[in-house]
Amino acid sequence: MFKASLGSTAKIITAIVGGLLCFFGMLFIFSFVISLLSGNFEKRDVMLPILALGIFGVIVYTFRNQTKNYKITNEGISISQRKGSHFIKREDVIEIKSIDYKSIKGSVRNFGIGGIFGFSGTFSNKEFGEMIWFVTRTDSLLMINTDKQKIVISPDDVELFLTKSKEIIK
Repeated sequence: MFKASLGSTAKIITAIVGGLLCFFGMLFIFSFVISLLSGNFEKRDVMLPILALGIFGVIVYTFRNQTKNYKITNEGISISQRKGSHFIKREDVIEIKSIDYKSIKGSVRNFGIGGIFGFSGTFSNKEFGEMIWFVTRTDSLLMINTDKQKIVISPDDVELFLTKSKEIIK
């Protein structure tokens, strides 16, 4: 099993954005309670707890999509997130190569998470086209090319992952 710990970029984004989201969620709930207790309750105040739930829903969604680890088995490569796992069959893999962050820097996020608890989802750029990211750090990147898609991962130990993956992928 190969760990996928958060890199400094993801930690900073998670702390700042997550902190702001929590602050505003709590502020909306506090404002709602104050308006109820003060007697100045208006119809629009009903939206405050709904907004807070939406904000907390975003935090839960991003947390559940955090990549936890990668596993190489005789059948293929498993990418584990808190919500479940994605599996890439051994026979579908064409190549696994190390890539530099500069080659994916500036990629456009089509749908996904851009830094809170990591980077995951569908991204694209001119060099590689459309890619699926399961990235927690930007200093150790690998690209798995299959017939249908390009998948970017970031195991903590890139060299060991490459060595082990080449043993099962021919």
